[in-house]
Amino acid sequence: MPDTQTAAGLPEALSPAERIRVLEDRCLTLETQLSSIGNSQSDLKAEMRQEIASLRSEIEALAKSMESSNRQINGKLDRLFGARAVVTAAITLLTSILGSGVVHLAVSIGK
Repeated sequence: MPDTQTAAGLPEALSPAERIRVLEDRCLTLETQLSSIGNSQSDLKAEMRQEIASLRSEIEALAKSMESSNRQINGKLDRLFGARAVVTAAITLLTSILGSGVVHLAVSIGK
């Protein structure tokens, strides 16, 4: 099955970080080409500036999306570690109670 393409022509299989890197490379290439174009080709310069602006806005959107995803993942990890701490504390308390009960029982039987 062929990879589907995004609006910028990148395969969707790329991670957001890889897509940002590819878009930044494309943007840099366009900016380099733009600087070499003479003033006589103003239409081409305007079109390239528009393409660069479009790429920059897509990069910003991807960066915001990654930041949002990272915040969600970090929140889930915080809840997971919090739950793990509660379970560990409960197990420690239970084993402590059971351990002291067994010691009390052994001492009582030994008398």
